[in-house]
This record gives sequence, C-alpha cells and structure tokens, in this order.
Amino acid sequence: MIKNLVQTTLDTALYSLGVYVHDQRKSGPDADMYVVYSLSGDAEEFHADNKVLVKAANPTVRFYYRSEKLDNYASRQTIQARENLIESAMKAAGFTLPFGRFDAGDVDGIGYMVTVFEFEYWRVV
Repeated sequence: MIKNLVQTTLDTALYSLGVYVHDQRKSGPDADMYVVYSLSGDAEEFHADNKVLVKAANPTVRFYYRSEKLDNYASRQTIQARENLIESAMKAAGFTLPFGRFDAGDVDGIGYMVTVFEFEYWRVV
C-alpha cells in the first residue's frame, strides 16, 4: 500500500519530465536523472480489536543526477526544481520530511550526485 503510494506519487510528479522512478535499484538504460526509493523495513501496522488502526513507513528517496549537471547555473536550477518537486509531491501525498533533504555527493562512485530524502508516513486507518 505505502510502496504503491510512493511509486504513484513520484511517477505522477516526475515521469512527464523524463525522470524515472525505481524501487530498490535502477534498471534500464542510463539517464541524466532518476530516482530510487526504498522502505526501511516493512510498513508497520498498529492493531486494536483485530483491526488496523495506524499504518506507518519510513521511505528513503534518492534522487540521482549526473555530476556534470553542476557545471552551469541553468542545470543547477533544474536540479533544484526537481528536488523541490519531489519534496512537495510527497508532502502533498501525506508524507513528512522531518530532517529535510541532504546532498550525499557521489556516494556510489558512479558519476552521479545524490540528494537523499528521508520521509515519514503515518496514517490513521
């Protein structure tokens, strides 16, 4: 349920811009920008009287973009616009971003810079 919400939210916001969203790991051809998300552990559910009361999850969204995108002002503005779009789309879908996003650099050593978003989700059913 929550995994589908993350995928749908990000696809709706980014697909038309050519930014593809992947669960767990990227597949397919190289791209200038893409997103990989994962959930930390399984989504939690809190029960009472054999009914689900609360659903919770902590999805991590990683936005990858080629390092050369930092070489000029226009492409840096595009990166920032995509980051803002990810944040606003997820917040509109009910996620919070309690610690903000952060630039992790080229953590994988593959020539892509990474911005990391650690969202939280709590929903009373």
